[in-house]
Amino acid sequence: MDEKSKSADLPKVLVLGLDPLGKSAVGSIFAANQIIELPYDLEKFMETTIDPQPLMVFFGPAPEGVNLIEVAQISRMQFQNSAIFFVTPSRTGFDRKIIQKNGFTDAFLMPIDLDSLKEAIKELVARAVSGTKVYRNVQLVDLQPGQALDFDTYMFMPVNKKHIKFSAEGDEVDPERLDRLKSKSMASLQVTTDQIKKFYEFTARQLKSIDGNARLSETEKRDRMKTAVRTIMTGMFNDSSVEATVDAGRSIVSDCQEIIKSYISMGDSKSSGGDWYGRLLAATGAEGGVYNHSGNVATFSALFSMASGIGKPEDLALAGLLHDMGLADVPADIQEKPESERTREEQETYKKHVEHTLNMIKFRKMILPDAVTKAISQHHERYSGTGYPKGLAGNRIAQEAQVLALADEFDYRTMTKEGRPRMTPSAAFKQIYDENLKNASQAQFDLEILKRFIHMFPEEEKAS
Repeated sequence: MDEKSKSADLPKVLVLGLDPLGKSAVGSIFAANQIIELPYDLEKFMETTIDPQPLMVFFGPAPEGVNLIEVAQISRMQFQNSAIFFVTPSRTGFDRKIIQKNGFTDAFLMPIDLDSLKEAIKELVARAVSGTKVYRNVQLVDLQPGQALDFDTYMFMPVNKKHIKFSAEGDEVDPERLDRLKSKSMASLQVTTDQIKKFYEFTARQLKSIDGNARLSETEKRDRMKTAVRTIMTGMFNDSSVEATVDAGRSIVSDCQEIIKSYISMGDSKSSGGDWYGRLLAATGAEGGVYNHSGNVATFSALFSMASGIGKPEDLALAGLLHDMGLADVPADIQEKPESERTREEQETYKKHVEHTLNMIKFRKMILPDAVTKAISQHHERYSGTGYPKGLAGNRIAQEAQVLALADEFDYRTMTKEGRPRMTPSAAFKQIYDENLKNASQAQFDLEILKRFIHMFPEEEKAS
């Protein structure tokens, strides 16, 4: 978000009844003099007049005796052109589709939806405030040399947090420049959110011209997977036990398997060599966030399974989608701290997310293959016996759990993060390998498993 987003020229926003985390999310984007906080009183709210209308209205959980549908209806009558968001840490009765159907622009369950809330706010600000830009990743694999682009593209420099224009609307894709990016193991460029529709239309035309069929670009697949993961996860966190039946559990597993089938291409047989690495590279460099991370880990887990011959790719992808659900029960401030900065009590709270995940699977009556359950329950165990939750060591840890843990660690190291240099897949894997080789007393992985991948990563090439 540009600094202009905090200027005094920004439209005002209304806040009613937000919890501290919700207030913090709004306050991280808007200046204090742009936020109007009102009491959660519908009668007084009906008498509120703000001209011009606020850009957004944020409601927290409705007070006792206040109907949420009525809140939406009154707010919509008052501010017809404003985005109206419902932000709550309460899972009871949370159904995003129903809440949207009854008048809210969107609903966010905290803390799991924290990143989604911030993204939604930033995109609305970008549309409303001239000069404000928000960027989205697009995959290099979707751009072919010689194509004339309908949009500007940018390179993101994570260390200095700046965007540099790579090409302008109307430019053709330069083969040499594209090859240079690929030689540095860069998998993506960025476009502004106001041009993402143009990008989708452009790639749809290109794909159709290749084989005559309308297909999704890799960028759109990733975006749709993120949305699908969010839908499944927020649905599972509704505390109501009415829908917690065996049939409902089967339906959740089926939905997860459909995501894997639709958005995670695994091929018909074991993949190796350049094809395997190319697909791995295409999935790296994504932004953070719960839903991106789940989709990335599912993808990497499937690819690592295929490359190593360990487990079934479909099982490992399913474990990847579900492995971190329990983080929804861990306070956001603890999650955001590096492990080295957490207190002992905070780290113990963080460790419980594995137990929370397994409890959710049990509560939702999700019948999973044994390999999937073991992978999830053991993905924070370390080969040296220094992991959690049970301190398992050596061969007591399922190999599927080691593959899932590798995918998890690999995604954290290769994701794009402000203030941190970009890390290539080869560099990330070499770092993981060297750490395990040099410090056996803290080793996370079985070196014999890691050795299966060494020949598949090209020689280290420094990223720009």
